[in-house]
Amino acid sequence: MLDRPIRTDALYPNDLATLRTVFDAICQEFAILPETAAAQSIASELIRLFQTGMMESAMLMIAVRARWQRDWKTEASNAA
Repeated sequence: MLDRPIRTDALYPNDLATLRTVFDAICQEFAILPETAAAQSIASELIRLFQTGMMESAMLMIAVRARWQRDWKTEASNAA
């Protein structure tokens, strides 16, 4: 049985801690400053994935890393 519903608009403190840990790790891995548009995109994607039920840190890391390498990194290099 689930402790809480999968889809919710509320994020609990432990949810925020998970998201923050993954966000910090991704930003560090790809040398992204936290106050940038790229960091905002990563944070938005993490929340979106989390709210669709992907709640494990490892899965979030895999999904966001793949998205970064496929989409955002390509966009950044095209803008340069």
